[in-house]
Amino acid sequence: MGVSIKSAEAERKLRRVSRLLGKSMTATVIELADGKLRELDGKKDRERRMKAVDAIVRRIKARPILSTASEDEILGYNDKGVFD
Repeated sequence: MGVSIKSAEAERKLRRVSRLLGKSMTATVIELADGKLRELDGKKDRERRMKAVDAIVRRIKARPILSTASEDEILGYNDKGVFD
């Protein structure tokens, strides 16, 4: 199976990267493509997780407030900032 590079600049850069890596052009293309795929997959995964977190935050914010106690009262701090 073949790939034709029709850009002199792209070929020059690929050859340089291959030479610096000490790999064949094929191995370099595979390594670069694998790296980019990992990056894109990671970005999709981060976006999916952020959407899930946002949904959780929206659900929590929609719930009614059940207590009027301050954070310090909930945690058990007294007026001197220590536990009773």
